[in-house]
Amino acid sequence: MTMDPVLLEQAVHRERQRGRRNWLAIAVYACSCFGILSFVFASVGRVPFPQRFYVAAMGGLIGGVFTIIGVQLVQAFTQFGVRAMLEPGGSGRDAVVHSHAEAMAVRGNFEAASKAFDQARAEHGERASLLRAEADIQLRQDGNPERARELLMRLRRSSDATRADELYATHRLVDLYLGPLQDDARAMAELRRLAERFPGTRDAEGALAELQRRRALMNDRHEHP
Repeated sequence: MTMDPVLLEQAVHRERQRGRRNWLAIAVYACSCFGILSFVFASVGRVPFPQRFYVAAMGGLIGGVFTIIGVQLVQAFTQFGVRAMLEPGGSGRDAVVHSHAEAMAVRGNFEAASKAFDQARAEHGERASLLRAEADIQLRQDGNPERARELLMRLRRSSDATRADELYATHRLVDLYLGPLQDDARAMAELRRLAERFPGTRDAEGALAELQRRRALMNDRHEHP
């Protein structure tokens, strides 16, 4: 993914600051709610008036701590699940032999290589391994960017594609749209997809930061044409 390292680091830093502010807001809200509830229960239980404030303070503190722990546990399990799905265990996908097509691509005969891949897919089905292998070839400097885009889109729709395949395809589509295809609108759409489909990962964090950077640039251009 083509990004300005300095601006990306600044954007990521801003995202983290916003995340810390969100955590603070959650903590304050939880402490307030549990504090009020504790005060109400203390009043119903006829706890002496001065001690009700102590009960409210302790209830708010304990409730806030457990709320933060609960939210963190939910996030941790979510992130663990996403990362586990990126490289699922169990039997790996059977390798499909396509060395002949790759050899033709190395010699510069991309059209013949594409036909060989098409023939292999006709025999073995729309296999993710074949789509990814041909996409790798077409993504080379002397490849066909439009063909690569088509293959990556098909890769994401392939019935045996894994989360790792989807992540790979989305990253490469961003590279294509920001690079040879020159389509900023689609690049931003893919960045949003990356952030939505892989929450809690560095990929999502980087995508959000890049989106924020590009929106800031667009706003700056509108304000200073």
